[in-house]
Amino acid sequence: MQTIRNMFAHLDWANRRILEALQAAPANEVGHSVKLFRHVLQAERIWLIRLRGESSEGLSVWSDDTDLANCAALIEANGSGFAAWLDAIPEARLNDPIAYRNQAGAPFESTARDILTHIALHGQYHRGQVNAALRAGGLEPSPVDYILYARLNENA
Repeated sequence: MQTIRNMFAHLDWANRRILEALQAAPANEVGHSVKLFRHVLQAERIWLIRLRGESSEGLSVWSDDTDLANCAALIEANGSGFAAWLDAIPEARLNDPIAYRNQAGAPFESTARDILTHIALHGQYHRGQVNAALRAGGLEPSPVDYILYARLNENA
């Protein structure tokens, strides 16, 4: 369970660092990067809703919203939501199947452990794309590797 908690603490830290990098960049140069980052945050929201046993139907995974204030709000909501969910689930229940429907309405079942792993990996993949886009545009990317997070937080 501690590994999953660490992954989600890292996810929250990395999301905040990417947000800071996007906020520091000229707004007219980061539109695509913000859309991609918004996708990460919205996907996290959708998976959290599914983990809670609620329907995510009607929520779009992609948005044209490039308002960084909305991204900041999603980071806060997702971070507190995952922390509360992880605090409430016993480790023994992580392998229980969770039934949900994807955004097209198709039914699936996955274990909570697999869903949580997917969320962490999905976000890291797309945060890498955001950083690559920032670098390609001559802007400053934000290092978000797990090992950096671990080094910075080893005495916390």
